[in-house]
Amino acid sequence: MTKKYVIPGYIPPEEDEILSSWIFRLARSHKMKPFTFAKYGLEVPDLWNRDFDKFYNQKLVDLLTTLTPLNHCKINSLHLISYQDIIFNSKINSAFTEGILNVGVEHRMRNNKGLLACPLCLSKKEFYKKSWRLVSSIVCTDCLCNLIDECPDCKMPIVFQRLDIGKKDVYLEKPMYLCWNCNNDLRKNYTLIDKNSDIFKYQEYINRTIEYGYNKNTQYSFNYFSVLFSILRKSRSNSTKFFRLREAFTKEFEISSDELSIHNFELSLQLRKLLLPLIYNLLSDLDQNFIPFCERNFIRISDIRSDGQPLPFWIFNKFR
Repeated sequence: MTKKYVIPGYIPPEEDEILSSWIFRLARSHKMKPFTFAKYGLEVPDLWNRDFDKFYNQKLVDLLTTLTPLNHCKINSLHLISYQDIIFNSKINSAFTEGILNVGVEHRMRNNKGLLACPLCLSKKEFYKKSWRLVSSIVCTDCLCNLIDECPDCKMPIVFQRLDIGKKDVYLEKPMYLCWNCNNDLRKNYTLIDKNSDIFKYQEYINRTIEYGYNKNTQYSFNYFSVLFSILRKSRSNSTKFFRLREAFTKEFEISSDELSIHNFELSLQLRKLLLPLIYNLLSDLDQNFIPFCERNFIRISDIRSDGQPLPFWIFNKFR
């Protein structure tokens, strides 16, 4: 059994906290900048140069089990790999994993809007959640609040680890709810949602599916998400081959956006907020909603399935 040397400034992770947020807070509990803590405390000097919430670093996980009271299972629960066999059932890929937002790492910068936040959650406690890296997350059902993916003032991505970048000989602890670029308070601007709205019902269903690992459509949650994400992608596909779903959504739901993409994480948060509840409603009643929608718009099996992957039986059966 490996002997533990618990670090003096240990603090436990919050519920649903993502690994990078916890390590950032560990650095502050030791009065160190996150990059200094990674270099000297964890002996991983290039830690923040990678998306280590998605790229699994076994050595880092092993080290954290010796420096903290947490075991491998608990530390893995902070990592996006914990969504394997729940949201996706393939190996997690550091470049692209279906269902996970891509932050676009470039050295210590993040170029994509791949981290979400709830302004009201940040008002309660300063930490970032693992679920805020999911394509399927669009609102907070606890606060009845729309999620954000950028600073409302300067429009830059949310990159909390850059809050402590500055003069090497000056230690500051800027609140985690500030924008790293313009120091705007991310808690100030927020919009609320109605508990009876479609967007709330969608997010509640998604949250329960993730929690239980199944839903009324299928006993395996990843089979539901594979269809959800495939329809989302095909509804805004720039492909000239798979155009029926895109045209169907434009016609039936009057989607006027000119956004086209290859991957779901490239779609804006605003467009995901529009499309995902619509897809959820279609899938909520296959016989009354989805199949008539497909018949009206001549949607085929090949228009629905993920590229090169067979459709899960729960929906394939409806096309037989």
